[in-house]
Amino acid sequence: MERRRFLTRAGQTAAGAGLAGLAGCTSIDRLTGGGGQEELALAFQAPAETTDVNTWYGAREIAPDEQGLETTVKVFEGVDLAVQSVLAGETSVARGSVTAAATVVESGKPFEFLIAPLRSTDYVLVTRPEIDSLEAIVEEDAVIGMSAPTGLDAVQVAALMFETDLIDDVNELNFQRVGYSSARRGALLQGDIDVSPQHYAQWLTMREEEPSLNVLAEFGQELDDWIQETFMAPAEVVERDRERIVPFLAAQLEANRRLYDDYENYRRLVQTYVPGGGPEEAILEQTYEFLTDIEIWPRNGGLSEASVDYMLDLSDRVGLTDERIPTGEAMNRGPLEEALAEVGRV
Repeated sequence: MERRRFLTRAGQTAAGAGLAGLAGCTSIDRLTGGGGQEELALAFQAPAETTDVNTWYGAREIAPDEQGLETTVKVFEGVDLAVQSVLAGETSVARGSVTAAATVVESGKPFEFLIAPLRSTDYVLVTRPEIDSLEAIVEEDAVIGMSAPTGLDAVQVAALMFETDLIDDVNELNFQRVGYSSARRGALLQGDIDVSPQHYAQWLTMREEEPSLNVLAEFGQELDDWIQETFMAPAEVVERDRERIVPFLAAQLEANRRLYDDYENYRRLVQTYVPGGGPEEAILEQTYEFLTDIEIWPRNGGLSEASVDYMLDLSDRVGLTDERIPTGEAMNRGPLEEALAEVGRV
């Protein structure tokens, strides 16, 4: 059972002010705009993917070109390092998972959720041929690959199994730390693991290599109140940098909205910001259809009380926090409401 106890406290790492972890910053991109405002420093937890080019679109293009807001984007290897950069004063706003952020809030750091750049999730649950049902994952003690103990891939699997009443405790699942989705993809194809959450575009490629693989669930269709990621900042930073945060949120809303019904723009963004230019055209087209179908980019910010409640309940249930965090401690819709007043609701 000890191998099952995989959910460790991300807040123990992120809450510390030690700066050694900041070496995980993999790239720095200075962005310029023409409005004369002081720049807003952003910490992203990973390089661009096919799902999150909306965040790069808002930061790189719409914020400087239309809001006159200069931004600096720093990319880190994980939300814990992104949060550390904010705590160290190197950046003002972090982007990362709600569940990981919950541990930071519980540790005593008053981070507030400002907007949900990804309201849904593109992950699908891929299994080897012999694991042909969700029930079989439990019955066969199937090995489930994960990126990290607090990774959204692992939490999504737990959430799905809870919602289908297949488990009462997360430790009933047999998780194995493998790495990010690309590493899990190789491990699954080689038979080293039995189950893996994968990005939809990766699944399209995997089924060409191994047609016998199963997809047992599309998380974006199953987890109705899911918030994939949030932009967040400490309460004092929100007040200090509000004049920059609000126009950034407005730019983010515009980016989210403009990606719908505009495949050519989406393709351009993927080719521009995703390392390697993204997948081949046929896969990218199918990916775009899937992402717009699950409405992954929230037009009005995606930060509803019901969704935040769901994510904080889940954080408590899977053991990421010791106690249920009050929603009011982690959610601040004030800046989002100001941004919505500027761009309008849809």
